Amino acid sequence: MSQRAIDFVNNWIEANVDASRPTDMAHHDRRPKQLAEKCAADAEAAGISESEIKDGLGDLEICMITAIDRAALAKESKHA
Repeated sequence: MSQRAIDFVNNWIEANVDASRPTDMAHHDRRPKQLAEKCAADAEAAGISESEIKDGLGDLEICMITAIDRAALAKESKHA
């Protein structure tokens, strides 16, 4: 497992994933796939391979779904 891959993805999510766009918990839109592709490209540019990410975190698209869900829930709880 690569801690640098995990740290990169977590930092990338923090900087790039938010709940500003309305979603149906993001499972049926294209955002998770688009975010996963962008994250993978940014990781590659930083010298971190997709296989290193997969070894550390599993499926990047699922990570993005989870991140979007968490952002949406956090936004809801702030407004509740």
